[in-house]
Amino acid sequence: MVRLFHAALVAPLVGAIAVALGCDSEGDGEPAEAADRAVVGTRLGPRAEPVEAEPGAPGSEPHAGASAPEPPEDATTIVLRRPWPPTTLPLALLATMGAKDPASSRATLRDEDSGVIASYRPGDRIREGVEVLSIEDGLVELSNAGEVEYLSISEIPVELSANDVFYPDLVADLQLSGSMEDGTLLPPGPEYTIKSETYAWATPRTIALLRDAIHEYAKGRSMPTVHIGDISRRGGGPFAPHISHREGRDVDIAYVLHDRRKRFAVATAGILDEARTWALLQALLDTHAVTYVFVDYEVQRLLYEHALAEGMSPEQLEPLFQYPYGRRAAQGIIRHWKGHRDHFHVRFSAS
Repeated sequence: MVRLFHAALVAPLVGAIAVALGCDSEGDGEPAEAADRAVVGTRLGPRAEPVEAEPGAPGSEPHAGASAPEPPEDATTIVLRRPWPPTTLPLALLATMGAKDPASSRATLRDEDSGVIASYRPGDRIREGVEVLSIEDGLVELSNAGEVEYLSISEIPVELSANDVFYPDLVADLQLSGSMEDGTLLPPGPEYTIKSETYAWATPRTIALLRDAIHEYAKGRSMPTVHIGDISRRGGGPFAPHISHREGRDVDIAYVLHDRRKRFAVATAGILDEARTWALLQALLDTHAVTYVFVDYEVQRLLYEHALAEGMSPEQLEPLFQYPYGRRAAQGIIRHWKGHRDHFHVRFSAS
């Protein structure tokens, strides 16, 4: 059941969130999974706890001759509680969606600094030092610099901006646009840096896939920040000196290096952090939406040997790597392309 806490919530956003949850925008629909429960609301801050008047106090007794209205038979009693302490972060909770597995619960938040509206699961980082601990019905538990805080839905409407960016990724199979006509700027994130915002435009589908992959990678222990290079120019089209990077589907990403101070440095034995680079590549490949990854052939060898040492078999690696069949072999998703010694290139599928 979707519950709207304020009628003043901007209609397009309500509709988008309701569609993402599989419900109508009036709040009367049912989610796609009966076991899931969704709550849609409006704003940052704890909901007020119901206050009971003291006996004999004004307003505590009904007027003479008046009788309390009977609740409808299908009414649901909602017990609101005051989470404490409320977070002071500039975040607004717009919706929550529960699941049988608490780890699969989702919360849709608006970052009031960046105007980004996105969904998060327990364990996801929202910004540096801020992580989602748990998600309940209309309530999110956060860790902020090691301190527990709460974010809940209130009845005060959110003020949205025309420049807000909404990522409707509450449902895995939601069809996101793969066209640069709907091109979106990759927003800031706690798990990655952006080399240049001017060249960080992509299709909504690419943005969602990239962010999800980085979220999964970042859940590992001591995972360093991912450094994002060129994607596309605004609107797409030719982007010198690149041959590709025209359609918002190509993303340059720096190799993970042992020296965390270096970015986009040549990756060689002793400099390349094979374990963490391979973990990042696996997270990207696990989206099942990657057509190619261009990696220098010598770097392929280092990663291939690391994967073998981790316990993967040659049979498991064969569909992934071009190595050891030669740099011209039409083999694997990960292939050699000149100029990819200091970064790798991910091409996502169009749909």
